Amino acid sequence: MTELAFTKSYLSSLDSRPVKLRADHVFDPERIGLRVPYTLPRLHAPHPEMPKKVKSTQAPGASKSITVRVKSARNPTLEFSLSNAPLSTTSVQDLRDAVRNRVTDAQGSSVPLDKIKILYRRKPVTGTGKTVAEILADEPEMLTGGKEVEFGMMIIGGAKAIENETQEEAAESRDVSPPKAAVGPSGEEVLRTETFWDDLQGYLEQRLKDDEEARRLRVLFKDAWKSGR
Repeated sequence: MTELAFTKSYLSSLDSRPVKLRADHVFDPERIGLRVPYTLPRLHAPHPEMPKKVKSTQAPGASKSITVRVKSARNPTLEFSLSNAPLSTTSVQDLRDAVRNRVTDAQGSSVPLDKIKILYRRKPVTGTGKTVAEILADEPEMLTGGKEVEFGMMIIGGAKAIENETQEEAAESRDVSPPKAAVGPSGEEVLRTETFWDDLQGYLEQRLKDDEEARRLRVLFKDAWKSGR
């Protein structure tokens, strides 16, 4: 066999075998046509956006309400409830005001606020501006709202409960009885009584939520009235 015949037979045998390319081989598709159609991979459906979490700016217990039961077993014997009391805004001062509206002293006058003490678990609650939510801070199950909590109360020096009329009796008295004229001292005589200044201090404590500031303003107003006489 001549060299030419051998070369032809060798090349023929190579033509029958597949062409092997290196892994890093590249070619220009514009110069060499593709043997198979090239298709882009199928895109996945986009995931829906997760809803954004809105941080709550309210404190724990905010917008929650609770039933507050105030009870005293002695001097005076008194028990009442405040329904749907907001946990975050109902304060000790509000409870003291509620007690004050239901009791009188031995002379039938309003009881000074500083003599009304609110108790929780038989211990006095300090501060008039403290809210029910702050008092129940260690009881998270109560802060969920819809429950009932009991507070005790005591009045230094004692008092007596006011007997409330029924709604029917109150309606009859409004329909039948004529308006009653004011009875008791009036004008400057009222300003000479300590009851007036006690009531003024109680009102200031309720609005300012500060006992010391209320006492200071009471003295200031009283001195101003005396100096202007």
